[in-house]
Amino acid sequence: MTTDRADRRRRAAFGAPLAALITTAVTAAVLLRGKGGSLGPNLVLLIVAYAALGVVLAVEVRRRRAGLASALPMRLVGVCAAGLLALAVVVPPTESGDVWAYSWYGRVVAHYHANPYTDPPAAHPGDPWARRVDRPYQHTDSVYGPAFTAVSGAGMLVFGFSFLAARLFFQALAAACVGAVVLMVWRRTRSPAAVAIIGLNPLVVVSVVNGAHNDAWVGLAVLGGVLLVERGRMRWAGVALAAAALIKVAAVLPLLAVGVWVWRRRGWRSAAELVGAAAVIGIVSYAIVGGTTAFAPLRAAQLHFSGPSVWHGPNRWVGGHGLTRAIATAATAAVVGLTVFLVARRFDHRDPAVVAGVAVLAYCLLGAYVLPWYVFWGLAPLALAWRSRLTWLALLHGAVLHLAYVPDPEIRGQPLDPLFIRTPLQRLQLDFFQMWVPLLELCLIAAVVVWSLQPRRRALLTGRL
Repeated sequence: MTTDRADRRRRAAFGAPLAALITTAVTAAVLLRGKGGSLGPNLVLLIVAYAALGVVLAVEVRRRRAGLASALPMRLVGVCAAGLLALAVVVPPTESGDVWAYSWYGRVVAHYHANPYTDPPAAHPGDPWARRVDRPYQHTDSVYGPAFTAVSGAGMLVFGFSFLAARLFFQALAAACVGAVVLMVWRRTRSPAAVAIIGLNPLVVVSVVNGAHNDAWVGLAVLGGVLLVERGRMRWAGVALAAAALIKVAAVLPLLAVGVWVWRRRGWRSAAELVGAAAVIGIVSYAIVGGTTAFAPLRAAQLHFSGPSVWHGPNRWVGGHGLTRAIATAATAAVVGLTVFLVARRFDHRDPAVVAGVAVLAYCLLGAYVLPWYVFWGLAPLALAWRSRLTWLALLHGAVLHLAYVPDPEIRGQPLDPLFIRTPLQRLQLDFFQMWVPLLELCLIAAVVVWSLQPRRRALLTGRL
């Protein structure tokens, strides 16, 4: 019996590195297939990659519970993660054209010396950069905060001489932010599994880094704020968390959640330092870019609903009767309510990373407009608590969203709509996109609420809350 148990442990120890190599190879294959990679093979490859990552984490969790050392060599994880990040920068974006919107908003500042919150691409039809912006965003002003505006403007001032240089700037910046997150997670946890959650995750590599999304900046800022809170440096933590909200305003949720946690755990003086520093940075930054002018595009964006959102169906059914704004308001209220509930149930949790992560999770599950790469805001801090069920839930949600948004080259640039459906696989993806993902999100919401209602003492002792 003892020999059989030892054999199983040896096989499991071999299985984790093998699974890490599989998820690395398959994710690299998705990148190398490029923008023209067909839908079916890409879906299969991504499912295999996510399944292999799940095996890595499952083996590591079991070994940790059994009191055994990690079976995953950190050197292997580091090399695989570095290779994937480098490949993600070299390969042009395969799933999203957001990098050209980023470039345009930076060009408005650097080249036209204008305000990106009032100057959409359609205002400059002769500009080659404006023409590269995806059609749905041709009449859209920037919905990003002052921190993004400053960085994108500086980037285009230096690298705006060619499309290639601009693309590489935004992709390399995303890769650098993810690399910094990997390093910070490793220094804090000393766990190869925690690093794999970020560095070997197809969502992070393909959607965030290869897509050049500024969500990598947000995740880094949230993680930095959490680590600064742990060190008792509240003012700098406020600056870091404010930076996240000054890139994407929805990141104010983890800022407020961590602020309340600090108030309950460290007292009102520490909370005042954190929130006060964040408020000063936010007010000054928005004053520089025009004050309320920068919020006008956000009011318009509030009425947008993504297909997999739980609110897309209600808006499609009754939004045409003048109820779209009411549904959007209900979505915002629901996000706030779920965030308050989940954070309140974790006032006694020893780790602010979980509080920050759960605030982002509430937004991703109940928000009216959520895209796969948004999950990274919460995944970065949740990696510190890599054995938590919340972390696994965020990983599952991110994987499902990613699979729902895998583009089909045959209908690229067209909305996912029955009018453009040609094959059974496209029909299956549409059903998955608009029906099965929202249903899964409702199940995940129910699960996290039930977990949050269990006795907190037992949950805190097991570290699984």
